[in-house]
Amino acid sequence: MPFNYICRAPLGVSALLLVSFPALAEDPAETPADESSGPTIVVTGTLDSRDLQSLETPALGIAIDADQIRAINAINSEDVIRYAPNLIVRKRYVGDANATLSFRNMHTTQTPRALVTVDGFLISDFLGADFDTAPKWAVLSPTDIARAEIIYGPTSARYSGNSLGGVLRLETAPVRENAIRLGAQGLYQNYRYYDTDEDLFGYALDGQADVALGSRGGVSVAYRHFENQGQPMQWRTVAPGTPYAGQAIVDDALGFPLRIAAQDSVVDSVEDQIRVRGNYDLGGGWEARGLAALLLDAEDTTDPRSFLRDGAGNPTFVGIAGVTRGQTRSDELLTGLGLSGEVSGWSIDLTASRFELLKDRGRQSDGVDVVTGIIPDSGIVTDKDAHWTSLEASAERSFGPHRFALGASYAGYAGENRTGAVTDWRGGVPASIRNSSGGETRLMGVFAQDAIALTPMIEATLGLRYESWRASDGFLSNGGTRVDYASRSHDALSPKIALTFRPDDATELVASAAWATRFPTIGELYQASLISYGPNVGQIDLDGFDPDLKPERGFDLQLTGSRRFGNVKLTLSGFRQAVDDTLFGQTILVPSPTDPDVPVSQSLITNIAEVETYGVDFIVAAEDLFIPGLSFDGNVSWIDAKITDNPLNPTLEGNRFPRVPEWRANASLRYAVSPMLDLAANVRHQSTPERNLENSASSRCDTYYCVSPFTFVDLKSSIHFGRFDLDLGVDNLLDEKAFVFHPYPGRTFVASLRWKGGF
Repeated sequence: MPFNYICRAPLGVSALLLVSFPALAEDPAETPADESSGPTIVVTGTLDSRDLQSLETPALGIAIDADQIRAINAINSEDVIRYAPNLIVRKRYVGDANATLSFRNMHTTQTPRALVTVDGFLISDFLGADFDTAPKWAVLSPTDIARAEIIYGPTSARYSGNSLGGVLRLETAPVRENAIRLGAQGLYQNYRYYDTDEDLFGYALDGQADVALGSRGGVSVAYRHFENQGQPMQWRTVAPGTPYAGQAIVDDALGFPLRIAAQDSVVDSVEDQIRVRGNYDLGGGWEARGLAALLLDAEDTTDPRSFLRDGAGNPTFVGIAGVTRGQTRSDELLTGLGLSGEVSGWSIDLTASRFELLKDRGRQSDGVDVVTGIIPDSGIVTDKDAHWTSLEASAERSFGPHRFALGASYAGYAGENRTGAVTDWRGGVPASIRNSSGGETRLMGVFAQDAIALTPMIEATLGLRYESWRASDGFLSNGGTRVDYASRSHDALSPKIALTFRPDDATELVASAAWATRFPTIGELYQASLISYGPNVGQIDLDGFDPDLKPERGFDLQLTGSRRFGNVKLTLSGFRQAVDDTLFGQTILVPSPTDPDVPVSQSLITNIAEVETYGVDFIVAAEDLFIPGLSFDGNVSWIDAKITDNPLNPTLEGNRFPRVPEWRANASLRYAVSPMLDLAANVRHQSTPERNLENSASSRCDTYYCVSPFTFVDLKSSIHFGRFDLDLGVDNLLDEKAFVFHPYPGRTFVASLRWKGGF
């Protein structure tokens, strides 16, 4: 079964590593036999524990086990996949609610291509495709996660077309004993850039009670309070010629001057989590599992700072556009119930989950008056309503040489945004709705998948998924004007096929082909922007979106080889993915609303006819390397993603797709020095991606406003004494300044103390 960390490297480098590593490992004949055709026993801290554990896909997939997670300075739940191959979580600061997940060739806003579950319960936000539709990571604490499994590409028939990029399954540990767990965590970073010099602090307090229900299961109740100060997310520029513009810091890295004059506010984040989960043996081979999580989240950005001084030496925002103040409050609830068991030889799994945005209100002041430098009390208030429901049912059984799986699924999403003007942005209530938009989508699917042992060495996996999609109740309103859109529906068939060859117990070769269809979200279909200039400023731009967007259609090819050399496993995987009608924003020419014969430029989400990606992943994992207790995971990935067909704007054809770097690499070295001490050193790297579709001269750079390269070095030590665990670590040890338009965190120190006791 393909394996842990992905690396894309030139074939020459891969071949060199394949030749060199066997000399360090044991004889392949001593490797235990592959038991993937039968029940698998997961053993923490072994190569086997990093393989997928159920019939999901024979194509490229890896697992992250408890030992790997313990080597990470995990503050939020998304941190546990930090060093996984060929993916990135766009996490701008600790506690970022907009930490989007991107696989391989995905832009960081293409969130509907990443399917994320917790114990089978859907936490992906498929309400839109933007920075604010990240998975709902905060339904978990990182201490809840026992394991993560990752599938690359849409190679499994059991997942919807939202797996076009990949699938992430987070798993929690079953409750089996009475225990009290208490934890405290502290953070510190000093962030410096331009004239920004901020000492930033954070902390988390976590308490958990596990209650065993005899020998049949248990319930866990937990509470976590988290606070953090994130570095400013943007800097503001001053117009030349204004009274104090000469004091600005000039940054020429983009090829034109950025006159940096102010910083946005430090981001003050506060989260309160209440979590309940449990598992219970119902008897007769049936087990129930449940999860409920309530998140109360608050973010304040109320303290922007100017670098300019007026004649009296006081800070001033005169001439600096775009400076605002803001705050956001949201309450979210996830509930899920699962049931698994045996019926007439079939292994059955049923899940039902519901996510509800109980409250979400964002407040923002109007922009600063550039003449007076005063930030006004007036502003806007945005309210969001959203919910989704997910139902899944699957059944698996072996019939002679067949391992058969079939199932059905339903996912229904509904969302609405409303914005109104207020005279007091801090506490005012809009007298009327200025504009609003919303709608609903529904996706139903059925699948069948069969893994057939053709010979003792060859297995064929055949899958087929059918999906029916519907969008309804789409609308836009602006003041007294409302536009409603007709319902739409589509269906799609997505075949999957793979051929697996295992010439011996240590070697596996897999060739796979998969088709997938990803349907548009509410936000892509019905969320227009406002006209920003001219006589109709502030009105909804009815040409700024397309309610008739076509679904994305992907064709994914993978060829993966893996081999174990005793305590070392190597995996080399090549892939090619072509996505027709890629959904992405671009600037095109459309008829002018005042004169249809005159074309004007318009930016909106469109269908790009084809984006094609080639890539290679190389993955290394080793246990007890050279000396007992020394473990290593490494991966290198090479990606070439290009626009190959785009009739709406042919000048973009041949350009690299933005925010997809050519190279990614990660490494994690862990050493269990003794039962009392664990050490870890980790590295994350990516090369410079293009920033925009145009691949313009300012697209590739290494400063604010860009999507820059980075190499982050992270260290961690864990000391175990009695019932206590003390973790001391640092992320971004070298304090490298890197950007995803917004800045990534600088050097951050992390200290944690945990205690566990029984009762």
